[in-house]
Amino acid sequence: MVVINSIKFGSITIDGKTYHEDVIISWDGEVKEIHLTVRHLFGLSEFDRIVSKKLDLLIVGTGDSDLCKISNGVKKLCRERGIELIEMVSREAIGKFNETFNQGKRVAAFIHVTC
Repeated sequence: MVVINSIKFGSITIDGKTYHEDVIISWDGEVKEIHLTVRHLFGLSEFDRIVSKKLDLLIVGTGDSDLCKISNGVKKLCRERGIELIEMVSREAIGKFNETFNQGKRVAAFIHVTC
């Protein structure tokens, strides 16, 4: 089981461990710290780090001030592959991830931990 415990500007705590970078979390418990290829853009290179998993839902946490965006290419691929895509500020995204995970869905999330 994976639980996102909390988030504050510049860090996120998952299963009791604190990370100081953006993260990708998946329903199977895998957590990866990542750096965005393009600042404030969740693009295809980040999506490629998740897409190998069979997803029902991808949640993108857009940061504390909603500055991180999702590329049109990612949106298109999600539509083509039948992956529901939800975009929301990171503090709301962590709650949505925990809720969806507890419902037994194959969910992954990218959480931007700064602006």
